[in-house]
Amino acid sequence: MLALIRWFVAAASLLGEPTLLAVPDALLQRTTMPEPSGLVWSPALSRYIVISDDTGKKESGTNHIAWLFTVSREGAFDAEPLPISGLDKLNDAEAICPGPSQTFFLTTSHSANKKGQDKVKRRRLYQLALSGRALKIVGELDLADAITASGLLPSPSVDIEALSFHRDELYIGLKSPQNAAGAAYILKVRDVLSALKKGTLAPSQVQVFAQVPLQVEQGGAQVIQGISDMSFLPDGSLALLANSPKKMPHDGGGALWLRKPDGSLVMLRRFVGLKPEGVTLSHDGKSLLIVFDNDRKQPLWIHIPLQAVLGPKSPR
Repeated sequence: MLALIRWFVAAASLLGEPTLLAVPDALLQRTTMPEPSGLVWSPALSRYIVISDDTGKKESGTNHIAWLFTVSREGAFDAEPLPISGLDKLNDAEAICPGPSQTFFLTTSHSANKKGQDKVKRRRLYQLALSGRALKIVGELDLADAITASGLLPSPSVDIEALSFHRDELYIGLKSPQNAAGAAYILKVRDVLSALKKGTLAPSQVQVFAQVPLQVEQGGAQVIQGISDMSFLPDGSLALLANSPKKMPHDGGGALWLRKPDGSLVMLRRFVGLKPEGVTLSHDGKSLLIVFDNDRKQPLWIHIPLQAVLGPKSPR
C-alpha cells in the first residue's frame, strides 16, 4: 500500500509544467539562444551536456561552430561553451547519449537542409571523449549510407533525432520515414564501436529493432509522430519523445511515450504547444529529464520521477 501511495504522489508530477532554463547574457553574446535537442549527464564535469540545433552567430561568422553547452543540476547554462576540438562546424546536432568508457555518442540529423541540400557535415555520427573542458573525436562515420543500403526503409532519406546505447549496441530513433501504417522506426546497429574505429558501417550491421505507432489526436484526426529522442531505462523499457515530422500535419504538441520490455506502448503525456526534444536520466538516476526546443525563446525542461514513468510495483 505504501508503494502505491508513493507512486500516486510521483505520478502527479506528470501533470507538472516545464520550467525555464537560465541562459546568461555572457553566453548569448557569443551564440543564439540555445535550442536544446538532446542532453546527457557528465559525471566528470558535474554538468549536463546539452546539444543545440544551432550555435554561434551568423553576423560574427561563427554560425554552426562546434560547440555544445553545459547546464548545472539547478538548470542554469554556463557562460562558457563546450567545444569539440579539431572540428570547425557542427551542423544540425540532434541527439546525444552516454557511451562506453565515459564517452558519448552524438549524431547530426543526416537529413537535407531547408534548401534541400544533403550536406556531408549533416551526416555524421561521432564518438566523443572529454579532454579537460573540451571534447575530442575518437571515432566518426556516416549512418545514412549504411541505412539506405540496407534496404530496410521505404525511403532513401532519413531524419535521425534519437540515440541510445544499450547492452553494447547503438539504437537509432527516426523522425522519418514511417512505415506504410505510419509507425516510427527504431534501428539497432551491431558492433558500432569497431565501425567507428574503421570509419565505415556495413549495411549488414543495421537491423530494425521496432516499429512503434506514435499517433495522437489533433483536430479530430489521428496525426503521425516521429521519434525526437529516446532513452533506455533501468528495467529495459524505452522512454520515447515524439513530435510531428517535417512537412507532415502538425501534432499540436509533442508527447512522452513508454515502450515496455514486452513491446507494449503507452502514451504518458502530451505537451500541448511544446516540442520535447531531449530525454535522459537525471544525474542521480531518480528522474527522467526532458528538454524542449522553444523556438529561439528561453528553453525549458521538466523533471519527472522515474517511479511515475515506470508505474507502481506489483506487491511481492
